Amino acid sequence: MKKIKKHFLSNADILIFFFSVLFFDYFFRNQLGMSSANAKVIFVNIFTAILLSSFMFLMGQKTRLTYGIVLMSMMALLCFCQNLHYNYFSTFFSFSKASILKEFFQVKNEATGKLTLDLFGYFLPLIPFILINLFKGKQYKYNYILRICITSFLCILSLACLFLTFSNYPENIKKSESDSYLYHTLYNKVRAVDRLGLYSYTIKDAQLTLNHKIENTDEQKTMIDLYIEEHGYVSEPNDYTGIFKGKNLILILCESLSTIVIDEELTPTLYMMKTQGINFDNHYAPVYQSATADSEFISLTSQIPSIDNGPLAYDFYENTFPSALPQLFREIGYSANSFHSFKKEFYNRETLHYTYGFTYLYDWVDLNLEKRPEFVEAYNWIHDRELFTKALEATNENATEPFFDFFISVSGHVPYVRERYELEYDLWQTIVLHGEAGEEYSTEALCYLAAQKTLDSGLEILIEDLTKTGQLENTVIAVYGDHYPYGLTKSATKELFTDLKNDYEIYKVPFIIWTPSLENTTTIETVTSTYDIMPTLCNLFDINLNGHLITGRDALSDKDGLVIFEDRSWLNDRAYYNATKGTVIKLDPSITDDEIEEINNKVFEEIQISQNILTSDYFAEKN
Repeated sequence: MKKIKKHFLSNADILIFFFSVLFFDYFFRNQLGMSSANAKVIFVNIFTAILLSSFMFLMGQKTRLTYGIVLMSMMALLCFCQNLHYNYFSTFFSFSKASILKEFFQVKNEATGKLTLDLFGYFLPLIPFILINLFKGKQYKYNYILRICITSFLCILSLACLFLTFSNYPENIKKSESDSYLYHTLYNKVRAVDRLGLYSYTIKDAQLTLNHKIENTDEQKTMIDLYIEEHGYVSEPNDYTGIFKGKNLILILCESLSTIVIDEELTPTLYMMKTQGINFDNHYAPVYQSATADSEFISLTSQIPSIDNGPLAYDFYENTFPSALPQLFREIGYSANSFHSFKKEFYNRETLHYTYGFTYLYDWVDLNLEKRPEFVEAYNWIHDRELFTKALEATNENATEPFFDFFISVSGHVPYVRERYELEYDLWQTIVLHGEAGEEYSTEALCYLAAQKTLDSGLEILIEDLTKTGQLENTVIAVYGDHYPYGLTKSATKELFTDLKNDYEIYKVPFIIWTPSLENTTTIETVTSTYDIMPTLCNLFDINLNGHLITGRDALSDKDGLVIFEDRSWLNDRAYYNATKGTVIKLDPSITDDEIEEINNKVFEEIQISQNILTSDYFAEKN
């Protein structure tokens, strides 16, 4: 018994390490509500644990301790970061996104609201591992040949089993149901982690990133040619065609703006624009890997951003986008400039906006936006009224009419805290309406509402300034939310979004077009998305898009709308298909399974073509 105890204690740290590897994935899946009974995932986890544990037989006591601490810390950190990323973006991080990590560290305060105590549970296995190494006594020394044999056997066994697993995922004609296609492309990150496991996902993601090669084949370009020939945009004139021809356009991307904030008392300017303008009441903003930057790209080009590769802002900023809205407006004699009350290098806008065709991007330095001494970058934000006022001044000083201005607001950004001095007045007014924290809403929820009220007061000032300069009657203002407020904590989200019947409804954001000269108020009830903004505006301003590759459509036409999400999920007026779960919500009972599968295939094909267009810079050669 003493000998058995001696052997057991000598290798107890290996057992703790082995079970810790299993624990990380089990705890991870439990945290995210994923099934822990997936046989393939369990199989991969066991043999991953065997493989990593086997090397410890070759090590001395101190080396084992160092190896275990380093590897367990890395695995705990992997789970911690992926869990936090999922809590924030509802998807998982990929190594291909490494180029936007610097953006995260600039706005690192965003993540603090998603930090919860249970996330630190991933580091708990380190405690027994360290303790057993400190108190187990002297490590029993085995014959070196025996240790080599044990390690070799376990490595070969585990590697063979893992190889057989990775190379034998089941095929399916339907890509949406094929685990093999899912493993080899990781096209749906959440589905991949759920069905294949975090370890399989991480290994494959690293392999795809390291071995990534952009192939610009003639066959690829021929496929794109044929696709555009078959699916090229065809304009259909309607009662709205050209009604704003020759007018100025101010397009405003509104940070984290949701439909829940539009209220006659809280946001009277937005409410006025909604009830007296063209309101798209069933509008959705899908979120992609670069969030706001991708929403900009979609709204300005009506094309699908980078999904399978790195961020568009850093991997494809030199591409050619001939259908981008600023380019099209400049071709008909407009000036086109963009304005942002933050630094222009964020998301590489200083280059990307010129690629879109803007003449100049004005940032907070160009606009001389003053900051109080207590201003904390990416914590406090420049008030939107300051941005709008300065932007209009710059336009009137440097541009000729007609003009197209693109404003990127920031007031609605996280964090939603009382310490943000720029929210002070709007927060006070919000409290007058809803009471102090705890009466109707928490502090976080109140500050989110106040942040959007700040946008509203900025719009009020913009309309006043346009009136003073005599430009209001000849100017169209279009506002839209870039994405839902994913920076809110779970508790604040539940407080504010109380009427959601289905998960996808949280992606609903405003899209409103207003000008005082509109004769009739219009409400569009059909499903629209960020993809529809560009072709809708082109129709209103009589810009011809015939033959262009456009993912969206004129939302004022009779064409059917389709929202395409990053994970290949989709929504139209008849159904919502969740590609991650493989489930369907039929909004129209008459839609058939064949019709759903047909849309699935269309979404897969359109995303594949769009990714090929980006990687080949297809339009550079054509233009």
